[in-house]
Amino acid sequence: MKAVNFVKNLFIRFRYPFSTPEDVAHDLGLDISNFLTFREFINCLTHPQSKPAKLIKFMPRKQAEQLFKTALRKEHFQQNSLFSYRFNGGWMEFKLQFDDQSRLRRIYLQHKDLKQKHEIPISQ
Repeated sequence: MKAVNFVKNLFIRFRYPFSTPEDVAHDLGLDISNFLTFREFINCLTHPQSKPAKLIKFMPRKQAEQLFKTALRKEHFQQNSLFSYRFNGGWMEFKLQFDDQSRLRRIYLQHKDLKQKHEIPISQ
């Protein structure tokens, strides 16, 4: 069993040496496998039915930011926060936008393979 897990983890780290789809999925509260190709992973994130389970519209900023534990870069601005994950295909960034009362309003996914930033739907 240990040998199988070792080979599985080696394969995953070969495909995703920095961040993994499961890192992102865990932070967002989604069920996504590390065995997806990067293109399939992006398709999962941009699918209209793919709503993060852990993020809720109008949640306090501090609470929303604490969810992004595995992000490799974390940047905080006056009304936005940027959480970045590194993949072979480049940096994937989640931009959280907050209102004047520091409540979560929107989440955007940014990656060079996307023609424009993609808004991720969140529950209210």
